[in-house]
Formats: sequence, structure tokens, C-alpha cells
Amino acid sequence: MLVFGALNYLVSYYESSTKLVTAIAVLLINIFIAGYGMTIARDRINGGVRLPKILIKDVLVLGLKSAFVGVLYLFIQAYIMYLIAQPLGFPPFDLEEMVMQLPKTINMLFSHNPVNTLIFIFMSAVFFYVTAFFMEIALARLADTGSIISSFNLWSIKKDIDLIGWKFYIKEYTLLVVAMVLFTLLKIPVIPVSCLNYVWGIMMDLFIFTTQFLGIGAIYYEIKKAKQNNPLE
Repeated sequence: MLVFGALNYLVSYYESSTKLVTAIAVLLINIFIAGYGMTIARDRINGGVRLPKILIKDVLVLGLKSAFVGVLYLFIQAYIMYLIAQPLGFPPFDLEEMVMQLPKTINMLFSHNPVNTLIFIFMSAVFFYVTAFFMEIALARLADTGSIISSFNLWSIKKDIDLIGWKFYIKEYTLLVVAMVLFTLLKIPVIPVSCLNYVWGIMMDLFIFTTQFLGIGAIYYEIKKAKQNNPLE
């Protein structure tokens, strides 16, 4: 937690500056954080039950690779969401943001044509989930094998999901999202003592962070177990 808090502080400190050096520093810190998240996922995939040690080389390599894979998948997801939302007069769909800003979301939905609203909600939710499913498995594959190529083998990723079943994956991913949103909501109350308020915020950020990567690892752990039980897959 101390390391995570220190990194969080550094990101906040450097983000207040527009200098190139500080922008590079923020990028490196974020890569380091993402890389450690990937080691958490890898450890969980291999049956680990505790947070792994920080190995600088592994963290940096996985951080760089996951940044590349994640950006490409997020770009594809954002483009698909834009194609759905733009003709219907809605902003691009972001599940967590829409839940976090629920009053604004409800107002937006009810201020549009009911038919367009239903089409938007249904299509956006379906495509958001599908693209998120593929991205999560892609990152899990990267954490497990270190191979970027395996992260973009969409047919093989689909077969992985088929092994555990789409219903199971939908349930597990939804629980993961709900847990992350709840931890985000718990950050909202302000503790009168500023230092305690800061520590509380860091704790919630840490819970969100570890929940995300432990969830990715746990789902792929089930996939690997299913593969062992179905060696022909």
C-alpha cells in the first residue's frame, strides 16, 4: 500500500505540470503500475493467493506490452461505441462513467427519443461487454504467456470464452465491474481529517486496482482449468 500510495502521489504531482519530462515520468509510472497489475493477474492465473513481489524487469516488460495491447483494444472499443452513439445523438458509451454519474445519465436517457434510447442502451451494452471480454482475455493471455501475438488471436480468444461459457463470463465480469464501481463510490464521502481522507482514497484505489487484475487472473484461471479438463480444445 505504501508503494501504491507513493506512486499515486507522484502521478498527481507530475500531472500538474505540462513539461515534457514530467509527462514522460507520468507515463513511466503508469506503465509500472500496469505492469505490476499484470504480475498480479499472472500470479492469480497460476493459483497464487497473495500479492506477488515486485520484480522490476518483469513489471516494466509486462507494463509496456500491456499498454500497447490495451490501447489498441480501447481504440477499437471507442470507435465501435462512437459508431453506435453518434447517429442516435448520444455520447460514446462508458459503463463505469454512466453508473458513477447516474443522475446525469438518467436525465440524458429520458431526454431522448424512447426508441433511440432503447436501441442505444441495448447495442452499447452488448458491444461494450463483447469488446471488454476480448480485451480482458487478451490481457490475461499476455500476463500468462508474455506473447503480444496471442493477445490478438481473436478466434482463439473466442474459443477460450466458449470453454467457460458466455453466461459464466457475463456473470463474473459483471460482478467485477460492480465491485470496482462500489469501491469507487466509497471514495466519495469526505473524511474531515485530510490525511485520513487521503489514506482512505488510496486504499479504495488499491482495492479497485487489485480487484481488476485479480478478476482478470481468476477468470483466466478457470479457462486454463477447463483446458486441462478438455485437452483437445
